[in-house]
Amino acid sequence: MPEPIENVLPYFTAALFGLALLLFLVSWRLFRRSRKDVFWRRRREAGQRGWQFFVLGVVMLVLSAFFCISLIALTQLSPDDEPTPTAEIAGGDSGVDLPPPTGTSPAASDNGALVPPDATPPPEASVVVIVTATPGATPTETPFATFTPANGPVISSVTPSPGAQMVITAMDDQLSAGQEPVDPQNSFGPGTTRIYFFVQFRGMEPGVVWRRSLYRDGELIDGSNYLWGSEAEGRTYFFFGDDNGFPPGSYEIRLYLGDNPGPVSTMPFTVTA
Repeated sequence: MPEPIENVLPYFTAALFGLALLLFLVSWRLFRRSRKDVFWRRRREAGQRGWQFFVLGVVMLVLSAFFCISLIALTQLSPDDEPTPTAEIAGGDSGVDLPPPTGTSPAASDNGALVPPDATPPPEASVVVIVTATPGATPTETPFATFTPANGPVISSVTPSPGAQMVITAMDDQLSAGQEPVDPQNSFGPGTTRIYFFVQFRGMEPGVVWRRSLYRDGELIDGSNYLWGSEAEGRTYFFFGDDNGFPPGSYEIRLYLGDNPGPVSTMPFTVTA
């Protein structure tokens, strides 16, 4: 193989390996988004894109492994340096005295002929160079423009239509692969860290303000305002979470639309001791 190709091949292999790592990282971030995003359509799209990036990363990894093995094989099979031929030194009868090789001391035999030392150099050891690749910068995830957490008051000029509805239809502490409740219930055991609630909606308009609130024993413990960014009609789910587990008590989830002070849908549940 020409020398320039041998010099370029390690860098090309390293670039493929780095690209594979970057694709795996992007697919991992998309898989996380497919599990945690609020709206089901974006979760589905993130899951599909995650699988595409994952398969592409596997292809890049296989190609980098192939080129790495090829580089090792080419290095092992490259011919060694040719040994320097040794000149045959004539005996005393030739009448010509040949100087010995530089840096060696010729030995004399019984008949006066000079015997040259073994001038064949030992073969050079093969060296395998493995180049490690550094993955690129981690992509920064940009929040969706329609998902606005309520760190402050959420203001919108869009008012709910007269037929707008949001109805809580079920609760569960688990989520199936199809993003449906596994065992709908209203009573949960101690140590429960997430409560999923499933909502049927219709007549919704993009940009309308809605709010979800969680009460325990009649006291507000969690709540946020959002701008609606999903379809006008369909079904979705949301959740409330507590990393340490919800304390025992009586809870109630309330949904609000626009600036209406009364909830449009409520559903109670309990957490046992």
